[in-house]
Amino acid sequence: MAELTSEALNIIRQYAALLETVEEGLDYVEASFSDPRRMHADVLLADLLLALGKIGETNVYLCQLFADESDLVGHIERFADVLGAAAALDGQFSDAAAKERIVCGRLSPAFQAWKSAMESGLRRYVVQ
Repeated sequence: MAELTSEALNIIRQYAALLETVEEGLDYVEASFSDPRRMHADVLLADLLLALGKIGETNVYLCQLFADESDLVGHIERFADVLGAAAALDGQFSDAAAKERIVCGRLSPAFQAWKSAMESGLRRYVVQ
């Protein structure tokens, strides 16, 4: 287990909170496809894509921080799967059926699987 500064621990806690927020946002967007009362899902989805970019940026830092923990670095690197799923949305925002297929069939499942692995790897640092 890496010895971390209080600043690094704070970043990891904020990162873990962001993962929760993105998961909740994806759940909302998924539900919006069948519930027209859920408004602004496209705006939220755009914000989620920005958040995924920030996660990707933070992953570079985390790979350096956890360089000695190959399992955790492996989990971090698998974020590329999530980014690949998100990239499939490029040019699809106006096509509701394609957007639903990508979000529900690719992006959300990829994020859920990746987040689960990350939570497992970060648990010992977040719960202190």
